[in-house]
Amino acid sequence: MHDGQAEVPVGAPQLQAVFAVLLLRARTPVPARELIAAVWGDEAPPGALRTLRTHAFTLRRLLEPRRAPRATARTLLTTGDGYTLDVAPEDLDLTVFELRTSEARRARAAGRPERARSLLVSALDLWRGSPLAGVPGPYAEAQRTRLEELRLSALEARWEAEIALGGHDNALGPLRALAAEHPWRERVHELLMTALHRAGRQADALDAYAHVRRALAEELGTRPGPGLDRLQQKLLAAGPGQEADDATAPARPGGPARLPKDTADFTGRNDEADRLCTALEKDRIVALSSISGMGGIGKTALAVRVAHRMRHRFPDGQLYADLRGTDPRPADPMEVLGRFLRVLGVSAGHLPRLPGERAALYRSVLATRRVLVLLDNARDLAQVRDLLPGVPGSAVLLTSRSRLAGLTGATLMDLRPMARAEALELLTRIVGEPSVSAEPEAAGEVLDACGHLPLAIRIVASRLVARPDRTLAETAALLADERRRLGALRTEDTAVETTFRLGTELLDAERLRAFRLLALPEVTELSAPAAAALLARPEREAEELCESLVDLSLLESVAPGRYRYHDLLRLFARQTAHAEVPDHERTAALTRLLELCLASALDAHRAWLPDDLFPGNAAPQRSAGLDFTGPQEAAAWLLDEQTSLLGLIEQAAGDSSLSLTVCADLLLAADPLGRLGAQPYGIERAARTLAEAARVAGHRTAEARALYMLGSSVQHRFAMRLGAPSLDRAIELCRAAGDRTLLAHVLITRGGGALALRDFTAAHAMLSEALTHGRALASRGIEAYALGFLGLVLLGTGRAEEGLAHCREAVAVTRATGDVAGRANALHNLAQVCLRTGRTSDAFDILHESLRLWRETGSRYREGLLLGALAEAHNLAGRPAEAAEHAERARGIAEARGDAGILARALAQLGTAHRARGDADRAREHYRRAESVFRELGLPDADDIARRLREL
Repeated sequence: MHDGQAEVPVGAPQLQAVFAVLLLRARTPVPARELIAAVWGDEAPPGALRTLRTHAFTLRRLLEPRRAPRATARTLLTTGDGYTLDVAPEDLDLTVFELRTSEARRARAAGRPERARSLLVSALDLWRGSPLAGVPGPYAEAQRTRLEELRLSALEARWEAEIALGGHDNALGPLRALAAEHPWRERVHELLMTALHRAGRQADALDAYAHVRRALAEELGTRPGPGLDRLQQKLLAAGPGQEADDATAPARPGGPARLPKDTADFTGRNDEADRLCTALEKDRIVALSSISGMGGIGKTALAVRVAHRMRHRFPDGQLYADLRGTDPRPADPMEVLGRFLRVLGVSAGHLPRLPGERAALYRSVLATRRVLVLLDNARDLAQVRDLLPGVPGSAVLLTSRSRLAGLTGATLMDLRPMARAEALELLTRIVGEPSVSAEPEAAGEVLDACGHLPLAIRIVASRLVARPDRTLAETAALLADERRRLGALRTEDTAVETTFRLGTELLDAERLRAFRLLALPEVTELSAPAAAALLARPEREAEELCESLVDLSLLESVAPGRYRYHDLLRLFARQTAHAEVPDHERTAALTRLLELCLASALDAHRAWLPDDLFPGNAAPQRSAGLDFTGPQEAAAWLLDEQTSLLGLIEQAAGDSSLSLTVCADLLLAADPLGRLGAQPYGIERAARTLAEAARVAGHRTAEARALYMLGSSVQHRFAMRLGAPSLDRAIELCRAAGDRTLLAHVLITRGGGALALRDFTAAHAMLSEALTHGRALASRGIEAYALGFLGLVLLGTGRAEEGLAHCREAVAVTRATGDVAGRANALHNLAQVCLRTGRTSDAFDILHESLRLWRETGSRYREGLLLGALAEAHNLAGRPAEAAEHAERARGIAEARGDAGILARALAQLGTAHRARGDADRAREHYRRAESVFRELGLPDADDIARRLREL
């Protein structure tokens, strides 16, 4: 490294290896696992990640003081779990070299050999010794080969330009040295023969050809390539002293055509195919495209399609090998090399016995040819390393279930399941458009059951073609049963399950265990802590196991530290887990996950409601759980994990081996989700499932908790009458069990519902009892909520000043406890009383503070409520324009989320605003919609809207 004034030593060899990877992939994020693979390969030590972090820290200290003054960003950036080296293109010699050589090619093509020579000389002046000398690791080893090929190609181009400008005498010495150093590099010999011919040394030129031909025959058992043969013929035809200007242009006879047959009904993947074709068109050392993905995703079909599209770019032939990466005995690279070399003209008796020599011969034979090599189903990088050509012109298409992250100069592509439109097109092509058009919904259900996996779609489609009497609806019904789905996805010679099994048979015991146990929870995604709980491993070790499964395309990484299965792979993993993993081990894994989720949810509950007594089990938790720094972080975690938490509760409620108490406590701990206004239907479904399971089991405590959460969730969508029966039953169970804490919570919720229905007598009784229990339990959270709602009850019964005092006391309690959500709620209640007692200015200030607090939590539900309240306040204050603006924003949130209660309130305020502005038609339109929604919800607000409609 040079800082502009002097050489700067980078440090230890391993640090140099990390620096080399980041430099050669400058301005590109490099994940940690790719850096580890590049530096250590298959021999990465257990602490490789920690060592990598140390090297990154050292590099930052080394680089950043030398950062040019014009820079505005850090030199070494942390991106995800990896790093990006931010350097200007002109700061890297290799980039400058490549730019100059590319410009030289363009100059040569434009007939400007002087310019080409000048650029090539300046480019070659940048080289100093052997590239990456002494730098360890597989990446550096591969890059040394690549960089040496770059240098040799530039040297050949430089002396070609020299000869074109009449400098053949100057070229002879360097070309003789190059020919001696690289005896099998035919392009060098072509240039040497041309220079000798131009110098009038016809006999020497032909003798040079005879020498190369003899050496190739004796040492390698092959003959000169088409370029040398054609040059010899042209030199013979030209005679001494005559010109043979195009002598160095290589011939393009036909070569081997070993590609598999293209798929006749290949469908979709247009963007991926175009990207791969573009990569193969690049004029670079090796345009290498790696297609990775799970079994059945269509890697081979895409690669074969692209290879056929690009055949015209590789007139010297196309090679193909199935490397059998999923077999117990994958293809031996030595055998593949031998087959390739024989196809390329090398006799069997002249094949070198050592792998390195055979690989070198392979690269030499391809040196002057344009050949496309398709390597299908590779196991790992070690298997393909010697099969990669290393010269300009030839290219490789490579497929693998593994992510071959150590490939250099490669276009890497992770293949995903088909898009919906592509999957539908594939199904239609096979079964016919009339069948799909007749049953479009069933076709969609079939595709969803297949997970948009091409192999699965082809199997289903072929079975439909073979059984024309079977409808798509019947097929969809068959596939809907998860227990039978994988069995249905098979034909006589193909099965999705078999394809998946090939991908798992080579896993070691630890990764196979992880693959199975991680599929047990019925959730869409897993976090790294959840994986650690399931596997009973430290989080770092669990994450490394997950990443290894990602690299094998058996798991997907949707974000750093978050993982998921393809639907069919999850089914396969879960079925093999039930078949191969003992019952007690599966139960223990799910129990550990439940306990982690419960402990974390309790921590979130405490952070969100710091002074609220948890109405569940007070026994110490067996898992430490996650720590949260405050309510915002806790709320974010709950919202991010809500689908997983609720799905796990549903699953556990139906499993008699798992604890209903833990399930009920986990559901209670998710209570802030409802207060935040998370979509309630997931909570309702989980609560209803748990309530029924607890009822059947006679577990009254769990039933009461589930019914409380069910009724509360229903009321959060303003369906107060629907939620009442569940809450009333929960009250009965709490009284029978003497559970005052849960009873207080249920009474507040039920009292709030009665308040919304304007049953002030019942509301007052329930909220007063809740207040009594809260004070007896010393729960400031219960006290605050009961006081706030009681204030509104008193307002509704004509005791506004008493209500104001209650609401102010509720705000004071929440300020003392630091309960952000409780304070936002109490402020909202206080503002409503202020509005109706003539304290309009105070009401606006209070509503804006409440809105600010709710926005800090990220709750769009509560934001919509407060915007509706502000719209009402502006209408009451005689400001219809401002009211309409706030109401429109509230309506937008409600429509996006499907919140009927907020939508009805927003529409009512829009109607009032338009009526005040004299637009009776628009007012009538909004009022009618509002009345309809309020009627569906069973709220008395509908009568208020009907009265306003009559007044228009």
